[in-house]
Amino acid sequence: MAKVKLARHRATGPLLLRRGGGTYALTAQEHTVVPLAVAVGLLGDSGLVVELDASDASSVLTLNEYLLKTLKSEFDLEGDAKAVKSALFPSAKKSFIPNLIKESPVEETPVEEPIVEDEPEEVVEETVDYSQYTVKQLKEMLEEKGLSTDGKKADLVERMSGAE
Repeated sequence: MAKVKLARHRATGPLLLRRGGGTYALTAQEHTVVPLAVAVGLLGDSGLVVELDASDASSVLTLNEYLLKTLKSEFDLEGDAKAVKSALFPSAKKSFIPNLIKESPVEETPVEEPIVEDEPEEVVEETVDYSQYTVKQLKEMLEEKGLSTDGKKADLVERMSGAE
């Protein structure tokens, strides 16, 4: 099974993708596991990051002609399914993660903070993704905080995010 995630964060919540009889919620924070046939159909989309790993190797052999052609075109490969499999997965132990983002990625340099043993550890609050909640749940939370429950879901999410 391939992994897919959004290249950039969507303020409106996850992108719902309906393919092959399944529905997949794509976010920039987490990978979503999808069948190889679905992932191949998503190749070339600059808004998505698609990762294939060794578990996808055997699935390459079962792809239909159209998906195989798409895979060969995207990675500039030639030959039959076995040749594509061996080119993408030279060893079953290695992982193959194609870089499908067309622009240059921004490298983040980790910042090391000095460790001070005498001070107590700071509690870091996690930000909640309120777009994952239903409108009913959002309204209940807003009522508990004494805030307005009027508007569309996006308004409720924004109100909850501002109330933190």
